[in-house]
Amino acid sequence: MKNYLIKNAKVWTADEQRPWADCIVIKGKRIDYVGPYNEKLAEDDVDEVDAGGKLIIPAFLDSHTHIVSAAKTLWCLLLEQREYQSIDEIMEIVKEYALEYPKEEVPYIYAYSCPTHLMDAEYADRYFMDKYVSDRPVLLCDMNFHRCLLNSKMLELMEIDETVPYDPSTSCNYERFEGNVPNGIVEERAFEFRHDIDKMYEKLNWEPPSEADPETLAPILERFTDYGVCGILDGFTESEDVFAGLRELKNQGRLNHYYHGMPLMNNFSDLEETIRTAKEWHDKYADDYIYVDTIKYFLDGTNELGTGAVIEPFVHDPHNYGKMNMSEDQLTIVFERLNQENINIQIHLVGDRAFRASLNAVEHARKNENEKGRAFSIRVTLLHCELTHPDDRRRAAELGVYINFTPAWAGGFFGDGAKQYLGEKRYNSMYAFNEMIESGAVVNYSSDIVDEEGLPLANPVLGIQIGHTRTDPQRPGQIREPASECISVENLMRGYTINNALGMGFADKTGSLTPGKMANLCILSDNIFECKPEDISKIKADIVIFEGKTVKGAL
Repeated sequence: MKNYLIKNAKVWTADEQRPWADCIVIKGKRIDYVGPYNEKLAEDDVDEVDAGGKLIIPAFLDSHTHIVSAAKTLWCLLLEQREYQSIDEIMEIVKEYALEYPKEEVPYIYAYSCPTHLMDAEYADRYFMDKYVSDRPVLLCDMNFHRCLLNSKMLELMEIDETVPYDPSTSCNYERFEGNVPNGIVEERAFEFRHDIDKMYEKLNWEPPSEADPETLAPILERFTDYGVCGILDGFTESEDVFAGLRELKNQGRLNHYYHGMPLMNNFSDLEETIRTAKEWHDKYADDYIYVDTIKYFLDGTNELGTGAVIEPFVHDPHNYGKMNMSEDQLTIVFERLNQENINIQIHLVGDRAFRASLNAVEHARKNENEKGRAFSIRVTLLHCELTHPDDRRRAAELGVYINFTPAWAGGFFGDGAKQYLGEKRYNSMYAFNEMIESGAVVNYSSDIVDEEGLPLANPVLGIQIGHTRTDPQRPGQIREPASECISVENLMRGYTINNALGMGFADKTGSLTPGKMANLCILSDNIFECKPEDISKIKADIVIFEGKTVKGAL
């Protein structure tokens, strides 16, 4: 492995002690020096590289994305991203697909992604689905994996009928007609979380292509490398098999990322089992590239479906405050128990009531643990935080809670369906993070992509442009309110680098260009701090270095 001295550069380090430099020295896998250039540096055994004044930054990190979900969509019926007039139009496409591919060839049709608002049609149920395809199981999934429609054959093969209880306390459910009969609408992919789909696969004597196969994972990971991303935290690890696939890529010298995996806790009663799973995965798979020290939990649903937990009721239903899948007291117990096991937690939440309850539970857990003589030291990360009450925004910093957000949503690309539930005023208060940042909270950023088609959104420079302008490049001139919540480029850069490293638990290893850390860095095609805001997304990672090895471009 060569040693490099890169000079004549603009080095943004993300290190508050020395934010800027003009030279960086890499020896082996690590950064040896960052600072002003002097000729004595060249006396060492280094290859000198003139950067031509280009910007060098720490390699980006993505602290909430779904690589296995993205790999899964490589084999499904992927619907074109275009304007559809009705769900009937989409199901005609599914029907044509079924006619082209008989059930002997395609025993299960998994169609993705349907615009969520089209799935709100009153007639869109299992019997509507049956009219188009009834000879095999069919699943129609929305664009964010939160709502699905199933036909009767799929419900039958999974043994979901009126005898299966409905739990009104959770947003993860099979919805019902009168008499507890499943209507084909499924929230939060209950069939996967409860493993019902495994019964279907067994009856079909068929399994979908493995998303954990190295050759399936590799092209997804290569796209992240192309964007200058060197570390990924999976939204949750859908299959333990993914670790074997990643390890095989590592053995082949093709894994150029740190992977942070975590098991999903389905409900409060699963706490101890989830703790055991996290420990088992850590003991079996954790190494220099793979991390397992965190669990995931969905506290509420989505604002677009009216299942977020809100402080004020939804505008169309004065008695509906959304759904929260765990009480504040239960959440406090979870935090205390995880703190005792030194296991971190990431919590999906979108509503202001869920946000407040999480902060309250952290506050209670800290107090209870301190009274027992234990420091509260785990990382609690609140994901999405789409709607937050102003009274709660400074509490994240006070409580040491990490905040994670997907800046690409701030331009209006996602979330329009929430307006019918939240109303204009609350809708125009969403995605408010500047007060959290100013108060000292660690706010970090992610792509939260869930499919192969969405991979362009995994490019951090696109997230930075949208987070900074609150405008989607595909809808120029349309600023998503409130315009005052445009985030500075520097804060976004910190969020995608050092703050992500802090939230992922390896800031001692990466996230800033600091001597002693791993040499993970990008040389960009343009200076992100100086170019026009509308041109940020055009910037490329010309050269990407991972642990001292050039994995894109050439020095």
